[in-house]
Amino acid sequence: MPLSGKTTVAEMLEDEGFAVLDMGEVVRIEMKEREIPTEQTGEFVNKMRELHGMDAIAQLSVPYLEEILEEKDKVVITGMRSWNEKQRFEEETGEEIDIIAVWTSRETRKERRKERQREEDQVGDEFHERDLREIENGVGKLMALSDKMIKNENINMSKLEEKVNDIVD
Repeated sequence: MPLSGKTTVAEMLEDEGFAVLDMGEVVRIEMKEREIPTEQTGEFVNKMRELHGMDAIAQLSVPYLEEILEEKDKVVITGMRSWNEKQRFEEETGEEIDIIAVWTSRETRKERRKERQREEDQVGDEFHERDLREIENGVGKLMALSDKMIKNENINMSKLEEKVNDIVD
């Protein structure tokens, strides 16, 4: 879910030698190229899925992933929202992808939203509406079928890093 700590976990994995593909960053790049304002992120993503299927953001991300795979063989993809996206990446790479879900309570994520100050967090959809959209798009199924789960609630960075290292090991 948004603000659960995916980027932080990805940075820790990067320290362990993984390259990072951030699907949210792909969306921001693609929107900027199309001159779409950030407050329309939800609408952009929904329209892409309407036009190109539930794996539309994965489709947008594949060229970025291919570029990364030219240099690295260990990649963490952040921001995957549906089983369809997982399947798209597996089809494109010919590799099985392990899903690591990062779970954080709604209350904690709301506090992080205030701290983060990212533009798309401050305008547009209300927090609850964004959560519902993510669930409708399939993030709940992806989390339920994940290979590993990190509970990122009321723990410090060193404990989180320990959980990430346990998964890498």
